[in-house]
Amino acid sequence: MPKRSTRRPSDIFRQVLDQAESQLALDASKATNFDHRGLKGNERAAALAAFLTLHLPSVFAVGKGEALDFKDRRTGELDLLIYDRSSAAPIHTGSENVLVPAEALYAVIEVKSVLSAAELETCMAAAKKVRDLRPFKEAFVPAATEGRSQKGRCRCPYIVFAYGSNLGAENWAQKEYARIVEAARKSACDADVIDRVVVLDRGIINPQTATALLKDEASGLFLEFYLHLINFLTREKKRRAPIDWTAYTGRSTWVQLS
Repeated sequence: MPKRSTRRPSDIFRQVLDQAESQLALDASKATNFDHRGLKGNERAAALAAFLTLHLPSVFAVGKGEALDFKDRRTGELDLLIYDRSSAAPIHTGSENVLVPAEALYAVIEVKSVLSAAELETCMAAAKKVRDLRPFKEAFVPAATEGRSQKGRCRCPYIVFAYGSNLGAENWAQKEYARIVEAARKSACDADVIDRVVVLDRGIINPQTATALLKDEASGLFLEFYLHLINFLTREKKRRAPIDWTAYTGRSTWVQLS
């Protein structure tokens, strides 16, 4: 059977994703009922988390909290993290937040109501902390270029998902990309520590390739975001090795008995 082109997804599939995008926009509108900016952001993050919980493979869980590695490096608070609950339950689950090992962390999504230069700088610094983790005692790597991947190494996309931008619409993508590059400079890291910048009413920017998909030219930005995420999770799940928990606990010494 010939492979279906992702340029022409099935009508039903597209309809489901278009409905999800509309629901997210509706939830974003409802969030304006809250006066506190943090509460607005929490409502919008919760709406996206609810969709992903329903539509990602059941092996994955969606939560908010922190990730750490065997050297106790921590990411700090993350809006949404996607982790593999089949191979590693969170080290700690609180009433609202989870703490997961780096080996179980598959993707991070930071949700912003309105993307600004300050928000991008905050995200870039947080993304750098994620990239600095050492799952399986090796750093996360960026997306492969020119078809070459680093065998045995893990990826963890860091995605900024914003409902809008404070930049004007004219030449938005170029100006947003310039802000991404400047945020990377200030954080002393590569721009590709952020995998995608999604602005739901504008477009998607890939910092690694310096390319953009604009809303007027795309069949559906949320569809594109979802397909990128689900394709990555499916492939990455097959590549990851089982977790060796002794990396976190240390190896015990057994004494010979006579």
